[in-house]
Amino acid sequence: MKKHLANIITSLRIVGALILTAFKANTVPFLVVYALSGLTDCIDGFVARRLNIISELGKKLDSVSDLLLYGVMLWKTWPILTDVLPTMALYVIAGLILARLLLYVIYGLLYHKLLSTHALLNKVTSILMFLLPFALMFSTARYYCYFTMTVAGLSLIDEMYHMLKSADPAKQYANQQ
Repeated sequence: MKKHLANIITSLRIVGALILTAFKANTVPFLVVYALSGLTDCIDGFVARRLNIISELGKKLDSVSDLLLYGVMLWKTWPILTDVLPTMALYVIAGLILARLLLYVIYGLLYHKLLSTHALLNKVTSILMFLLPFALMFSTARYYCYFTMTVAGLSLIDEMYHMLKSADPAKQYANQQ
């Protein structure tokens, strides 16, 4: 059981993402399940490192569960975003999402693995994205979205730069840490 603990915690994020599909985005149940699911993202890596049970399966499971959680969150918050943001901003968000997915596909085809770098801008983008449903409850949500879009765009540019510069960007980032 101990050797699978981190993966079990990560799997709870997948379960949480599936549960989120039953709730409206700006409700207390949604935000509670979403927060708990996000907490698993903080805990699983810590547990894996602390118990020395880091695995390739765990890394892939973590990336897939993150994509699923953020995908469900964006799907559920999209109606709110359409009220908060002008149409052009929605196109920018869609473009960023498509560009990021295309980057994953290209990286997967080139290196036969899922791109999951832990660059600073990616981490900041992840935190900002995670906080998005909470930020949408405030009158300043539009400005929060613009800031998040800017950081996400810079993160994407950084990732593309490193992909073009390196034979294997994931290894490059791993060597920097």
